[in-house]
Amino acid sequence: MSGRVLLVAPPFAGHLHPLLVLGQGLAERGFEPVVATGAAKVDLARSLGFRAHTLLADDPLAMERIAETPGPVRSNPVLLARQLSANLALWPRARRDLEAIVDREAPDAVVADFTAPVAGVVAQAAGVPWLTTIPTPFAIETRTGTPSYCGGWGAPRHAGHRLRDAAGRAATRAAKLAFQRALAGRFREAGVRVYRADGTEHAYSSQAILGLGMSELEFARDWPAAFEMVGPVTATPGTFPEPRLPEGPLVLVTLGTHLHWAKRGLLDAVRAMVAAFPHLTFAVTLGDASRAAPDPFEVHGNVAVYHHLVYDAVLPRCTAVVHHGGAGIAYSAIRAGIPAVVWPQDYDQFDYAARIAAAGAGVRVRRLAGGAGAAALSRALGLDPEPLRRLAAAAAAYDPVAATDAAIRRLRADSPRARSGTSAAPGAPSPAAPAG
Repeated sequence: MSGRVLLVAPPFAGHLHPLLVLGQGLAERGFEPVVATGAAKVDLARSLGFRAHTLLADDPLAMERIAETPGPVRSNPVLLARQLSANLALWPRARRDLEAIVDREAPDAVVADFTAPVAGVVAQAAGVPWLTTIPTPFAIETRTGTPSYCGGWGAPRHAGHRLRDAAGRAATRAAKLAFQRALAGRFREAGVRVYRADGTEHAYSSQAILGLGMSELEFARDWPAAFEMVGPVTATPGTFPEPRLPEGPLVLVTLGTHLHWAKRGLLDAVRAMVAAFPHLTFAVTLGDASRAAPDPFEVHGNVAVYHHLVYDAVLPRCTAVVHHGGAGIAYSAIRAGIPAVVWPQDYDQFDYAARIAAAGAGVRVRRLAGGAGAAALSRALGLDPEPLRRLAAAAAAYDPVAATDAAIRRLRADSPRARSGTSAAPGAPSPAAPAG
């Protein structure tokens, strides 16, 4: 046995699923992964053979209420402050849950999604190595390069762009410090601050940050000393029925598993563009894995609508994809080597759109209606295939499981427990541990 690893993430596909896939790979390498997540995904983790614990079991939808906004958040400071405040309000309870899990499981390492930094606080207090995984590496603040969450800025091409980037980095830092002052009580209750004394962000491990992305897609920047780009994780954990797809060339359309407010107009937006492509069938997935079925539940001409489609299984059949710029679909399309029309909606999606367009892997569009979507798809289908081939080859060269394995072993060897010769073997079950 190579050791026990606690995997911590909220119950959202883009955050938890990569950790579950990494956990499966680590189990094949002799590790014993244990999962801590929200109630909605505990059964999935257990179905994959993991021992799993429920976080915030007394309020099963606490995390979903924060993530499932009624409309776009973008850079609205009031909405961002509300989300941050709600997140911080969960910290004391989440910390107690994780402390009980760490006491019960005695892990040799904690691997936490970047949206679960409370796990790092608990790991550090217990003297356990902490690794951060982040599917959106550009979200990390750096001293050089283009800042994220500014509406999807492109790479700098001249001095004006470099001044823009410097101003954006300064504004990002000032905004975070302003939030810390405005929410000082919440931060005190959580026992954290935005930045460490050395200026690095508390949200990420100072020991190891594993970027689940590709250097080939990123704009030039300096990274934290602890950062390593290990490659995208696009597989979908679990078992789903094999979809019955229409014959002929396909275009996949998706807005991911969230963004319910955006999906209300999705089918109308798709219908506005399909008339220009009578030779193509548009397979629309609404991202509801709980209702996955092999057949589409609606068919309108050359539009087939599914509750859920697994990206890696469907994209090799596709000629192109229309998506929102989420990390999972962005890298699945790159892995499949197909062009994308990126219609970003919120959060980091504008930054993915900028990178995909700059890399020659797709076309960015502000809307699909009014002929804009059809024009964008025509441009995407006419892109030079060579950048797509290079990106697909680069994606295949990464081995995120091996890199995670190596990082855990390195940190474990350097940990105080290893240096003192003590063992992190599991202890007796604690009655204080959550029942899961």
